[in-house]
Amino acid sequence: MANEDSALREVDQELAEERQWAMFRRYGPAVIGAAAALVIGVGAWQAYDASRTGAANKEATQFADAAELLLENEIEGRSALETIADEGRSGYAVLAQFRRAASFAAADDRQAAIDVFAEIYDDGGAPQPMRDLARVRAAYLSLQDGRDIVLDHLGLLASSDGAFKPYADEVTGLAALKAEDYETALSLFGALATLPETPPALAQRAEEYRALAVAGKAGVNLSERIELDDIVGAVGAPVAITPAVAGEGEITEPGATEDAPEAPAVNGEQTTESEAGEPSESENE
Repeated sequence: MANEDSALREVDQELAEERQWAMFRRYGPAVIGAAAALVIGVGAWQAYDASRTGAANKEATQFADAAELLLENEIEGRSALETIADEGRSGYAVLAQFRRAASFAAADDRQAAIDVFAEIYDDGGAPQPMRDLARVRAAYLSLQDGRDIVLDHLGLLASSDGAFKPYADEVTGLAALKAEDYETALSLFGALATLPETPPALAQRAEEYRALAVAGKAGVNLSERIELDDIVGAVGAPVAITPAVAGEGEITEPGATEDAPEAPAVNGEQTTESEAGEPSESENE
């Protein structure tokens, strides 16, 4: 019996080994191929990520150098920023455009600044918040061109519910004031002054603009009290952004934000508002 049991065990063992080899011959190549593909995929992703990070770091250095050059030589600095905008693959390409536009505005080349902002908001590859910001800036710079031009720059932003809606309403109201459409101005500034989501500094300005609209409706000449040249100069002020590029086309700004465009002047007075649609430090107090 012992010999028979031993022989049966040997037969069972050989059958099990045969089944295992059969399974390996059937599925082994696929398993090996899948494992090899996984290793290759992980390696390729790591190489791509390293390449993307390296490119972003290179563009960050180029952006800093171009910004410094801009302070020394406007023409060469703008040319360096334009190169980054044309050849860049990360968020620094958009930032370079903003810096170029701000440089033109600071030099009183209003139309050149508007054209650059228009390039930004027409760029389908740019992050949407940056495109919206470019629309707002272009609209402010276009106030002296008439309400139709302002609304054209704002596009759908004027009727949206996004973060930049209060600023779109403000510039729309200013355009209405300039066009002596005091009813529209009263409606827009009245809403801005009372809505809880309106940033405090903007709400305060809206109260002042509403008072101007009331005065204009009563027959007061406002031509000397709405200083559009000051608005244009303030909105086009130079910027100073120190972003962290989280990925292609993505921009995060931990702590450091772009210099806020000063608010439109009313009777020679100006306040400061964060251009990204967030309250400034003074608003948070």
